[in-house]
Amino acid sequence: MTYVILNISDSDKHWASAIWEYTKRLWKSVILENLKPCKNGTREQIIEKETLEILEKLNKKYKDWNYILMSKDGDLVSTEKLLDICKNKNIVFIIWWPYGLNEDELVKIWAKKVAFWKITLPHWLAKLTLLEQIYRIWTIETGKSYHY
Repeated sequence: MTYVILNISDSDKHWASAIWEYTKRLWKSVILENLKPCKNGTREQIIEKETLEILEKLNKKYKDWNYILMSKDGDLVSTEKLLDICKNKNIVFIIWWPYGLNEDELVKIWAKKVAFWKITLPHWLAKLTLLEQIYRIWTIETGKSYHY
């Protein structure tokens, strides 16, 4: 299975080595796609622009995939529950920018809205945590040892 992390973010440069380590371990099982945040307009205009950009990306590249919106308001999931959700599926995880996305527009396409936490994290830390969890479920699925 393949996992995509679609992230609206300026940069991960301060955490690039940690993010790269998990990306390297997962090799072809994970794709990182960073979309640049919109910085012009009102809060509502930015939310609409970024929502449309996400929808266009999903329609163009990941039309028949399953989508998971990472949100502190989502269902709390354990590693084992995440494994059940992702088993035998291609998944696009979406990490949004601080203003959020228009969930009313997106609600029809979400397979699941999940949280590993009920706190707000910086995007690079959310991405790193998600990569680590994807790595854990990948090791369980492939029968590999997590600790080397």
